[in-house]
Amino acid sequence: MHHALQRRDIELVNLGFPRYPNTLHSQIEKKLRSAVSLFQSPAASIFTESTRYKNFDARVEKQLRDAPCDAVIAPVASSELNFLETNVPIVYVTDATPRLIYDYYHIPETPAEFAIYEQREVIALLKSKLLIYSSNWAANSAMTSYNAPKNKVKVIPFGANIESAPTLKEIEAKFKPSRWRLLFVGVSWERKGGIIAYETLLSLLERGVDAELTIMGCTPPAEIQHERLTVIPFLNKNNPGDRDRFNQMFLQSHFLVFPTRADCSPIATCEANAFGLPVIASNTGGLPTIIKNGKNGYSLPLEARGQEYADAIAQQITDDRTYENLVLSSRHEYDTRLNWDAWATSIQQAISEMLDSL
Repeated sequence: MHHALQRRDIELVNLGFPRYPNTLHSQIEKKLRSAVSLFQSPAASIFTESTRYKNFDARVEKQLRDAPCDAVIAPVASSELNFLETNVPIVYVTDATPRLIYDYYHIPETPAEFAIYEQREVIALLKSKLLIYSSNWAANSAMTSYNAPKNKVKVIPFGANIESAPTLKEIEAKFKPSRWRLLFVGVSWERKGGIIAYETLLSLLERGVDAELTIMGCTPPAEIQHERLTVIPFLNKNNPGDRDRFNQMFLQSHFLVFPTRADCSPIATCEANAFGLPVIASNTGGLPTIIKNGKNGYSLPLEARGQEYADAIAQQITDDRTYENLVLSSRHEYDTRLNWDAWATSIQQAISEMLDSL
């Protein structure tokens, strides 16, 4: 988010306790100046927040006096907003609400903790002039569960965390494959629906489709074995060698099988589209905002199993043109809306409209 906004004609001031020094003092021609708070608090109980943020309010007030800003962008910063008192309009950015997190992941585990999270969220929403969510799922929860005014809510999907996307010529190498390569990505085998991805491979093989599956990011149970199955337990994208291998897996695969049981706005699906990789995903959480059926993949009912995922794939490989069009339109979705520059453009427009309305 920070780097994408930095590429816009916006002067950024890091508020609070940023992870790295504030060196972003560029001259700009336009009047819009925004402040992005990129602080990350130490891990601790929510019950000790008053101690953790004892000096937070005073620090930010001084920072805003030293560098007056038109807006404060607060990504996933409900904790910080509870301790911030300012007349500068606040833009709150997030991908879920406490109610959704509790229903999805059962976090926090106790009703008392959940009540504190909810109270914190309500205060953050009340203090914010603009609420930006990464999906319709999250935005609807804010309006129905927390009475967020519709005129304060906007939906802007997140982007892919990649340094650069491959060229269209590189992507076209996917066309006319000798074997169909499926990719499953996820740290949690069970929550990401790994068994359904495995069932998808078996179902395609039973139909006579020459296919293979690569599992990347986790180790499946010992009984999940097959000669057409490859497991890559973990890749660290901060390591150049691992990052190159990660990129090659996305570039060489033909479908991302993503039968997740619970997800807010999974970045992996945006990254897949950057590589022209269509996504066959479950229709849950924020995924319907990311996946547009027939454009960058297909979303299936949560109860769908491997046979249904295999059906969706089989329908796209009946002829070369059908699959090629899906690959190119998947890349188009990344180019036009599922990248961070597109996110920053929409953010800048939303902030300008908000400031004009004040």
